[in-house]
Amino acid sequence: MNWSLALHILAGALALVAGATALATPKGGRLHRRAGNVFLAAMLLMSVTGGIIAALAGIRVTVLAAGLTAYLVGSGWMAARRPDGVAGRLEGLALAAGLCVAAYGVLLGIDAGNGRTDLIDGTFAVPPAIYFTFAGLAALGAATDGWTLALRGLTHRPRIRRHVWRMCGALYIAASSFFTGQQDVFPKALQGSPLLEAPENLVLVLLLFWLVRVSLSKRFAPTPTVAAE
Repeated sequence: MNWSLALHILAGALALVAGATALATPKGGRLHRRAGNVFLAAMLLMSVTGGIIAALAGIRVTVLAAGLTAYLVGSGWMAARRPDGVAGRLEGLALAAGLCVAAYGVLLGIDAGNGRTDLIDGTFAVPPAIYFTFAGLAALGAATDGWTLALRGLTHRPRIRRHVWRMCGALYIAASSFFTGQQDVFPKALQGSPLLEAPENLVLVLLLFWLVRVSLSKRFAPTPTVAAE
């Protein structure tokens, strides 16, 4: 095992622990914020190392997933930290990053449709729909980044909704990559078992829960002086 793979694995493990901690602790509290900071750093490191490893191996779908993950976690962290009614260069950088990831995903999807696709484990040919799905998520993020710039910032509720779906989206990618994407590291009795899908499905359930919670709670009500998303 080389140093880049070891660093990638360690960063991924730390990201999963930090993400679970952030989901389980009171939102906005000190532990939640600290776990979120660790999650950001670990996810970025995991994405960079994973992207480099995949690029050297010629597995473009993993490069795309790494780019999408880094974009989601970076812009999601920023959404929680930016004040209400503020938008500028950071949102512009997020918009550019999202558009780049979306464009790369579309190009890979077109290539796959023409027969040039990635092989996982030498047997599984990645279908075009996977590339287009990643591209669609990046395009959705970029569209809302552009909307934020047009509005010159968001109110509290839309900001937190953005924070929730992007951070949970990044965590879902990390969880699915590990639990269902690396089943060979688990005991044979668990390989192919629905139990390995439970962590990523739990992330989706918690994502929906917090989106509803944020949308209905008075705590996140928009202020009347700033335009809503």
